[in-house]
Amino acid sequence: MKINTWNISLGEREAQAAYDSIIERNLSEGVKVKELEKRLAAFLGRKYAICVPNGSSAVLLAMMGIGIRPGDEVIIPDFTFIATGHAPKLLGANVVLADTKQDVPLLDVERALELITSKTKAIVTVHLNGRRADTKLLKEKLRGTGIYVIDDSCQAFASGTDGDFAGCDSDIACYSFAVTKIMTTAQGGFVTTNNDELYARMKKLKMQGMDNIFESNLYQLAGFNLKYTDILASIGLVQLDKIQQKVETSKSNYKMYVDALKGKNQFKMIPTKENEVVYTPDILCEDSKKVREYLESKEIQVRPAGACLHNADYFEKRMTYHNADYFEKHLLYMPGGPDQPVENIETTIQYLKVLGD
Repeated sequence: MKINTWNISLGEREAQAAYDSIIERNLSEGVKVKELEKRLAAFLGRKYAICVPNGSSAVLLAMMGIGIRPGDEVIIPDFTFIATGHAPKLLGANVVLADTKQDVPLLDVERALELITSKTKAIVTVHLNGRRADTKLLKEKLRGTGIYVIDDSCQAFASGTDGDFAGCDSDIACYSFAVTKIMTTAQGGFVTTNNDELYARMKKLKMQGMDNIFESNLYQLAGFNLKYTDILASIGLVQLDKIQQKVETSKSNYKMYVDALKGKNQFKMIPTKENEVVYTPDILCEDSKKVREYLESKEIQVRPAGACLHNADYFEKRMTYHNADYFEKHLLYMPGGPDQPVENIETTIQYLKVLGD
């Protein structure tokens, strides 16, 4: 039986919640979405949360919220999922790429600061696979400049501790409920902010630029339909009830790899802080192609890192990307996820040890 890289399950409670929502005629955005938004904001310690159809639209709404327009520049890390760059690009901005740190595949703040021009409107920090970027440091460096800090936290919901979760230091943070995330509704996402004006603007933008769709007699902003559904929100409420167990399981999964691969020279673990929640166990391999081919010959699915964004012709390249290139070449994602059977991880580790000996 093939071992998949990611394993997460929706069960009877989620199915019942979705069923109840349908029977009670809570279908489109309504009471369940409002309840989920309230609970998400409370969990993260943020003033506001706004649910949207997916993580990509969360980043798009954040960019619309800060008023990104043609000619603006938005700086993002070179090593991230391409949706981070597509959101500002679709609004006409020039997306400028910054290299990562040398030891962790996260934005190098100092190198990002080198890219600032008079056209820079925002810098996006990406919390990747549960590891947290230096948002707080970046905010301090940018104080008084008028440049927004947007957190792409789509891969880092619940990473951190009470009062200090990923995304809580930015002007706007973006999250995802996709099936590959620690908490899922199959698709979905949300943004958070503590800023009253940004919240009011984003609420309008996700409702076609209006306060009231039912009345629709006052057009204020050029917006879009980014509504979420009560059916999916009802699933999210159940998933949120389980978040602590998901966090503990994910941490345990990663620790199994860390402990087992100590002293194996072919493998290197990425530095991880105690309060970070690594979603999918990742390792740096001396020969990632060899490792992937060997594990997949044993019916173990292994996911490589995606291509760095400087491979896309439509983004701005203004520096070298040696660090990001290194992670693209050497990083592999191993079987994990909050519902991954322990025996699958043990099997994967046994085969990795064969390669490491």
